[in-house]
Amino acid sequence: MHKIKLLNRLIFILLCSFILVGAAKGPEYRSLRVHGMGGAFVAVADNKDALYYNPAGLNLINRLGNFEKNPDMGYMPRKRFELRLLTVSASFPANAITDVLRICGAPTMGKIVKKTLLFDYGYFGDVDWCPAIVDIFPDDMSEMSDSLQAHQELANKLSSLDHLPIEIGMQISVLEFAMHNFGFSVWANTSAAPYLDMGAPIPGFGYEPIQADVVAQTAFAFSPVDNWSVGVGLKAAKRYRQPYFEFWPDFSSLDSVAYREQLDTLKERWENFVSDSLTDFKNINFALDFGVLYQITREIRLGTSLRNVFFSKLADESITPNWSIGAMTSPMILQSNSLWGRKVNFAMDYVDILDGTVGDMFFAHLNFGAEIEQVIVPFLLKVSLGGGFEGGYYAWNTGFGISEVVTMRFGSYAEERGVRTGQKEQRFWTGELSVGF
Repeated sequence: MHKIKLLNRLIFILLCSFILVGAAKGPEYRSLRVHGMGGAFVAVADNKDALYYNPAGLNLINRLGNFEKNPDMGYMPRKRFELRLLTVSASFPANAITDVLRICGAPTMGKIVKKTLLFDYGYFGDVDWCPAIVDIFPDDMSEMSDSLQAHQELANKLSSLDHLPIEIGMQISVLEFAMHNFGFSVWANTSAAPYLDMGAPIPGFGYEPIQADVVAQTAFAFSPVDNWSVGVGLKAAKRYRQPYFEFWPDFSSLDSVAYREQLDTLKERWENFVSDSLTDFKNINFALDFGVLYQITREIRLGTSLRNVFFSKLADESITPNWSIGAMTSPMILQSNSLWGRKVNFAMDYVDILDGTVGDMFFAHLNFGAEIEQVIVPFLLKVSLGGGFEGGYYAWNTGFGISEVVTMRFGSYAEERGVRTGQKEQRFWTGELSVGF
């Protein structure tokens, strides 16, 4: 009894140290399947994404849908292994793009999507994409200030874009492999936020600090007793930050010394960023991931994971481990393990429990959602649809799989950028393309 009390105290002290010392988030792989179903995945974890969200889920691969290894779960669609050779995704800020289109007088994204779905492709060739602005650009860019003064109403609209960061995210996975109880991957993601400085009298450009994470990771899982799965992962990560930069073109004299110096500085920063983040492997940090799954019944599963437990600081910052818990259900009556395979999941997670920066935002920790995956043409076409609420904001995604070789997903989700839920929504439109087996 004394040893148990001592262990509990040590665990409590360890968790408190994470809260007090941690100041930043570690590398986070952004799966559109996961974000598109509200970010509730800790207890689902049934494919290669288990490597990133709960390594214990690797134990489910080739168990779900396998009557020999797990007869009770034979009703679920079966996945023997997963190999993705290349996965590329890009995220764009929905609110900022909508504002720009509105100011330009260009068609909104809703109209563009509607026309596309109706195969009205002629629409794109007949529309001036920025009719409100194209006429104000003078032949001599040194007269830009006078032109803006002559179009004061448009200048007032453009002022709303002053220092508005257009946050763009990119993620590339060059190799992902997952099988029963084992997985590994190599991936990188980066985020950049360029903005426009309206200036007086000449506008300029800039970008907020750029962050890039390059990660190689692996994980193992096992089942110590019936209905329990445990996973442990190891990752090597390198984080690089590029300081903010402002660029002021000299429209009156494009050959000016000041302009060339800015170009040289921008080029040098880009070269340093590429070489230091991709080819220089110094300052690599290591972290552990842990996960547990418990199958309560054949339809209900609980899960928890503790990820990004770093041994040292990452880019001179202490990292707060991501501790999350969740529950899911996959009603047997909705599943089909046949040529016309169908999978339906419902899930709810409480995430980032140790992140004290969102302590006053209850819904920022709460994710819940659902997904359905259905084979339309056996061995040829599979479609999926997911939806839910992540951090209090709605999320959705839709996907198409062609012969298990090419997978495409599109969706939207949001993140809170304020100090309380609902204060400042940052919504993203995201597309993902994956090739593999």
